[in-house]
Amino acid sequence: MKNFKEKTAVIIFSLFFIFGCSEFQDNPHKAFNLDSGEFGKLIEKDSELYNTLQKTTSKKTLQEGEAPPCVEFIYPLSLKVYDRNQNPIGIKYILSDIEFSKILDNLSTDQSLSISYPISTTLADNTVYSVNNNTELSIALKNCTREDIIAYCNGLISPPLDRPLDYYWKVTYSQTLENTYLSGRFLINSNGTLVFYFNNQEYNGNWFFLFVDDKLHINIKLDGQSETAKYWSIDGAVEMNGTNITIKIADKNIKLQLIYETKNNYKIGDTGPAKGIVFYDKGKYTFGWRYIEVSKNDLKDSEWGCAGSAISTARNPEIGSGYFNTAQIINYHDLLANYYTNPAVCNSINNGSLLAKDVILFNQDIYDDWFIPSYGELELIYKNLYLNNLGNFTNSNYWSSTEADQNSAFTISFKTGEKITTPKIPEKNSTKARAVRYF
Repeated sequence: MKNFKEKTAVIIFSLFFIFGCSEFQDNPHKAFNLDSGEFGKLIEKDSELYNTLQKTTSKKTLQEGEAPPCVEFIYPLSLKVYDRNQNPIGIKYILSDIEFSKILDNLSTDQSLSISYPISTTLADNTVYSVNNNTELSIALKNCTREDIIAYCNGLISPPLDRPLDYYWKVTYSQTLENTYLSGRFLINSNGTLVFYFNNQEYNGNWFFLFVDDKLHINIKLDGQSETAKYWSIDGAVEMNGTNITIKIADKNIKLQLIYETKNNYKIGDTGPAKGIVFYDKGKYTFGWRYIEVSKNDLKDSEWGCAGSAISTARNPEIGSGYFNTAQIINYHDLLANYYTNPAVCNSINNGSLLAKDVILFNQDIYDDWFIPSYGELELIYKNLYLNNLGNFTNSNYWSSTEADQNSAFTISFKTGEKITTPKIPEKNSTKARAVRYF
């Protein structure tokens, strides 16, 4: 990437928005025929982005060695100001750098602001870059050409692997987006090659960034002609937001989240990176993981799923299949019409709770990639932890994610060690569950 200090080009920002609230109908700037937009996340006073905006809009003389501003705003634009409790206290319509700079300089330390998105930016190479949020705004402020932006994104997507860390982009759960390959994860190399891990399979391929119709896109292609490879042969606009990427395609939007694992050595009974308890070590890293940890506490009482409905793709008992099973259970129920508010679409005796949904939304020590253990994984918890008085388990039945048939799933009685076929809708508080995760 070119040295920021050497960049003197201009980035032009255009913001488009419209407000339907009556308090803005008499605004003197309403004649600008502004399109709709949404305000982004808060920009705190004295944050890096806030300070960069101050330098951009200020006409003050630069100090020796300080990089010149790389952006110039096209006005009018809109800011929303918030009080110390993050309650909005007003909309500011800005017509010049002078007005913008004055607001930034006079904002009190306990106030913050947000900008209306999307923003279109003209880069130093006279091309346009579409910006959707604060993360992308920061990228634009630091990179003045498409070439620079692509290089920056490549560095973000495939961080250097010269430290004892593995960086993965996991297909993360979304209640509104595409979840077909939930539980999959990408390992990206600095040269653009990748390995995609899904359902105990590895798929090689590559991805790269490019611009299409002024928007940053990502192109992904997996080798071969499998259904997985066909699915991931995609080119889609990318929205980057912190450690999340949303790939926007006509018939599906896919959310990826960055996770990283420290390659420390663990033994059974150790505390894992997510503050769980390590109960399995397969001896080496394959399919993107080596260890499994289990959460410290039982989850709330929930039904396993829809009684009388078979989910044949969730019948895998093997070690390493729990995440895949859990994803299959969630996808099945999410595709039912309003199952969670109207469980009768499945069965009149279901109550709309779903253990798999509880687990996939579970968060412990910032980690949110938990799932229900497969039967084989649950058996390891019983043998390696419970029988050694580790993990604070009770003498109860515990759920696995492995379906037995359309009416039941496999559990283990921690009192006897017996494998049990348990109805998907058991007696209340009779069957417990723990969340587990790979690392």
